[in-house]
Amino acid sequence: MPNNDDFRSLFEFLPIGAYRSRPDGTQVRANPALVRLNGYDSEAELLAAVRNIAHEWYVDPARRALFVQQLERDGQVTGFESEVWRHKTRERIWVSENAHIVHDTAGQVLFYEGTLEEITDRVRERQALRRSQQQLQQVFELVPGVLYHWAMPNGGPALTASISPRVKELFGVEPEATLRDPMLLRRFRHPQDRERVEAEIAAATRERRALDIEFRIVLDDGTEKWVHQTSSPGPPEEGAEVRVGLLQDVTARKRAEIALRENGELWKRALESTGDGVWDWDLAGGVEVYSPQCKALYGYSDQDLPNLPEALDELTHPDDAGRMRQARDDHFAGRTPAYVNEHRVRCKNGQWKWILSRGIVISRDAAGRPLRMIGTHTDLTAAKQAEALRLERDRAAAADQAKSQFLSRVSHELRTPLNAILGFAQLLDLDPGATERQRGWIGHVLSSGKHLLALMDDILDISSVQTGQLPTMPEHLSLRVVVEEAWAMLDTAARQAGIEVIDEVPPGDALAVRADRRRLKQIVSNLLSNAIKYNRPGGWVRLRAKAAGDLVELSVADSGPGLSEAERARLFTPFERLGAKHGPVAGTGLGLALSRQLAEAMGGSIEVESEPGQGATFRVRLPAG
Repeated sequence: MPNNDDFRSLFEFLPIGAYRSRPDGTQVRANPALVRLNGYDSEAELLAAVRNIAHEWYVDPARRALFVQQLERDGQVTGFESEVWRHKTRERIWVSENAHIVHDTAGQVLFYEGTLEEITDRVRERQALRRSQQQLQQVFELVPGVLYHWAMPNGGPALTASISPRVKELFGVEPEATLRDPMLLRRFRHPQDRERVEAEIAAATRERRALDIEFRIVLDDGTEKWVHQTSSPGPPEEGAEVRVGLLQDVTARKRAEIALRENGELWKRALESTGDGVWDWDLAGGVEVYSPQCKALYGYSDQDLPNLPEALDELTHPDDAGRMRQARDDHFAGRTPAYVNEHRVRCKNGQWKWILSRGIVISRDAAGRPLRMIGTHTDLTAAKQAEALRLERDRAAAADQAKSQFLSRVSHELRTPLNAILGFAQLLDLDPGATERQRGWIGHVLSSGKHLLALMDDILDISSVQTGQLPTMPEHLSLRVVVEEAWAMLDTAARQAGIEVIDEVPPGDALAVRADRRRLKQIVSNLLSNAIKYNRPGGWVRLRAKAAGDLVELSVADSGPGLSEAERARLFTPFERLGAKHGPVAGTGLGLALSRQLAEAMGGSIEVESEPGQGATFRVRLPAG
């Protein structure tokens, strides 16, 4: 019988549990590792607690019977795995047990000796791996396509490590055949697609990137199918490149796409013949195809703009995007029979273009959700601009009309008290008892009143011309006579200013015009008056006239300071005096504006030619008499 001290020395330092027990299950000895494994603090506590090892320790008591059976048959047990209770805490753990029988000198069984090692983590990892493999196998068999796993040793041909059973459904060959011959599936590729497919697969493998490709296969019976193949590189296995992928039968989809494309081309050509852009939205697939004409509408080439729903949505003006989406959602929900919306889209050059977008859902699923929608884009930019111009013109015309009416009414209202003021001032001027100082005041009143009356007359004339209510009485007139009448009123002013007058207008009736006598005299007087007032001291004014086809042209030139381009642009604007309002020359800024409108009312025109420092020449053209 072994010495107990030797047994204690052996057990004390073992890192795994060790025991000695009788065949009936009574524990005789337990080392510290076994004590700790069972949750106790001492050997004595463990030995006192254990009564029936079969039921107290094994989760399945039958494992104890099997253990004893193998031990008595073979004399030892190795790697016997069982689920047991951690005796004190009743926690379930897994252990691996090794044991042998110790006999006495007569061959009788004295006790069992063995070791126990906890392998809970190892068993659970193994169980998880097994479950994962089972789940993967289920996925392998249920995925609607052919899953495959290929390994390609460096310098060697590809080896099919695994392939799902559905390969027979797609290609008509058994999985085992592809495992024996990894190149088997290549021969099914359509001759017209083979080179392209092999080149793309080789490139994806070489660059270790994902592959996504569609191609045709031809089965042994001549059946043609479309296949969608995707694959990705996997972790290398023993120095071999690995790819994992999926082959799917997309024949039905491709045939539908081809039929749809053929039918779609008919209505697209019909719609594009109207000049509109056409779009076709596959809502289920997230693809919206825009016709080249639709993209060109915004300045894009066919390659510039992707065929995605958000491509044009992102180009829609932020102020219009909400209304556009709402109109579209209303149609999707069936609240409107068609989608119709006007909005702005940013073109490639950055400009905004107004378009009319129209569309209709042509297919829905069983739940009523839209699957496909087609529509058109119509360019409304020109129409929108024309409408904006028309509105602006109408507003400007209305404002101008209101201004003219206001000026006309104000002028009429002011003339009555102004005439009274002038009348009383004239009476005061005739008073023999007025002093010189008083006569100066009266002169100022009369001068200011006459200036204001002339201003009212000009305002009334401008208002009448703008409203089309200025009465004119065209007649056959000698231009020479009208010029002399105008000079008669301005001759004194010219002499006082020291202005030399050069009159080169032909005498008599050599040149005749058809015009209103009073209005023509008003035009000539305004031009001559300005030529005198805005001239330089000792300057000159030259008048010339000539026939010009169906017109007669009268030119009034002066030696004044001239005009810049900016000044010429503002010259005929009412009340515009080009800064002269701060100078010594009196004026209203209405003379030239009124003269041009009077000339145009009589079928003529007024133009000016001038450069700074070169004087100015005004040309009046009127219909010949």
